[in-house]
Amino acid sequence: MTTGETAAVAGVQTSDHGGVLVAVISGELDMVSVDGVGTALFDHLAKKPDGLVVELAVEFMGSSALSMLLELHARAQREEVGFAIVATAVAAARPLMASALTQVLPVAQSVDEAVKAIQEERKPG
Repeated sequence: MTTGETAAVAGVQTSDHGGVLVAVISGELDMVSVDGVGTALFDHLAKKPDGLVVELAVEFMGSSALSMLLELHARAQREEVGFAIVATAVAAARPLMASALTQVLPVAQSVDEAVKAIQEERKPG
């Protein structure tokens, strides 16, 4: 890093929505910050909530974030934890669409829609 450059900063805020954990990611999600955010998300997933919704409220999202989301989705499937992504911010929606990951990852239009879909999926019977 040269003088004047700053490390990318991304934050994770979580809240419980009836057993579904919603993690809101803010800031810049790039190769510098993705490890910390990914570790936090994988730790939350390991606690086996009914579901995990990742809301990407980011200003920037690089390819390393796309890889992390694919890994997170695969782990959620293996652990049988409901999973969805909400990407209303242009900085998140564009890379997901450009990479065609919107066809692979479960993407919802809103947190409420994502939580409802996971809860419906989890209903017995």
